[in-house]
Amino acid sequence: MKKINVIITVLIFSLFISCKKDILTENPKTLVVEEFYNTNGQVEAALASIYTPIRGQLAGWMIGAIECQTEWGAGISGATNFDGHKTMQGLDAVPSNNIVPIWDNLFLGIRNANLVIKNTPNGKELTTDAKNRYIGEAKFMRAFIYFQLVKSWGGVPLYTEVNMDKTSGVAKSTKDEIYKLIVSDLKLAETNLPDNAPLLGKPSKRIAKAVLADVYFYMGMYSDASQKADEVIKLQRYSLEKVTVSDDFNKLFGIGATSPEEVFYLKFNTQNPSGLILFTQQITTPWFGTSGFGIFTWFKESKYFSEWDDKDLRKRFNWYEDPKAANRFLAGQTAFPQKGVTLISPKKYNNPTATIAAFDLPVYRYADILLIYAEAETRANKAPTANAVEKLNMVHRRAYGYDPMVASPVDFKLSDYNETSFIDLVVKERGYEFQFEGKRWFDLVRSGRVNSVMKTYIDRDVAAKHLLWPIPAIEFSLNEALKPSDQNPGY
Repeated sequence: MKKINVIITVLIFSLFISCKKDILTENPKTLVVEEFYNTNGQVEAALASIYTPIRGQLAGWMIGAIECQTEWGAGISGATNFDGHKTMQGLDAVPSNNIVPIWDNLFLGIRNANLVIKNTPNGKELTTDAKNRYIGEAKFMRAFIYFQLVKSWGGVPLYTEVNMDKTSGVAKSTKDEIYKLIVSDLKLAETNLPDNAPLLGKPSKRIAKAVLADVYFYMGMYSDASQKADEVIKLQRYSLEKVTVSDDFNKLFGIGATSPEEVFYLKFNTQNPSGLILFTQQITTPWFGTSGFGIFTWFKESKYFSEWDDKDLRKRFNWYEDPKAANRFLAGQTAFPQKGVTLISPKKYNNPTATIAAFDLPVYRYADILLIYAEAETRANKAPTANAVEKLNMVHRRAYGYDPMVASPVDFKLSDYNETSFIDLVVKERGYEFQFEGKRWFDLVRSGRVNSVMKTYIDRDVAAKHLLWPIPAIEFSLNEALKPSDQNPGY
């Protein structure tokens, strides 16, 4: 993380509302910390500066790199920036350098959050309620960012409002220490945030509950995770978007999409576009008005795709046959035949007439909450429950075009499953539900299934060191508190 000194000037951004949807957009201004954070407008502008570096990385390089580490994303070669992710033997020089901006921007967001947390209490024209609300939002975002860091890197340097101006840097904290701060921040946010977010893309009490459920889920605190997810469900503020044909999923992922399923999305528009579409779309595609990077070509005969039920509408929504796609699978591996295959490409986030990607990034939607509950409840009880099965069935019914709230011919039955087989089912369903949303790799790692899944579907062994990304080498030069032994194992 770059040297921090709150005495010098900082980058602050202004806030406006787009004509199509509420969204945070920033214009840089140079302001001295002591002269800022005194009015509502000033603090809101400072809060806006937290979102910019996060949106830019999550809806672009970070999710692109994470999706390359899935069984449907690890096949194609010729993309030097991503081959280190796809081979699953740890990151070599090229991808290691490419994750440096991800690291830097996540810590930039944390720095900006810390500035709000530290300076807002001194605001001369702010009410106590306003101060609490602003600090709650900043702590929500700090927790959210650290959650992304801990999943990808494990333990990292822990910067807070207390030590943020320590110019020599701070030592690496453990995963447990990072999670302790995350939980503390989210609990405060759950208390201080408003019931309803003032703008789309901002947090509220119930969004804090949703993220806390996911955090407990990844921590292995399954009773707490199921309880918190159940709190969100019982609020009855969200519902699954109904789908009858595959294109109906554009209500969730299309340009300008709004849905009762949206919990927390990172917001974009044509003035502030997303880069994710460039990573998911093929070089030549009928599904977007400009070329993508073409890093996710797959083939119809692959085990993962061939065993996926053709009646599942998500399959047709996410993928299309692509006769123009290049056949560039990683050489020398039997899982990737060089001929005799039908190539397919992603078409999620599609808009054939658009040349600017204004798609919002679905970070959390109601399907997340239902599936977190289904798995966490099962793990907590050491067996599936009727309620856990029903939550899974709601998502599964919708995938086949049925009403999520009404029993259907595709329902799973409680009597057919034990703890292990039902968790396998939920993890598999999450794989179908959240393609290109940056969840699958972490699901496989946290559930201990990454090696078996990759061996089964792409005949690839996963190196132990590949489960975490390396701390950037430049961080060891800039942060005097880091020791060589703080590098993640194997790097």
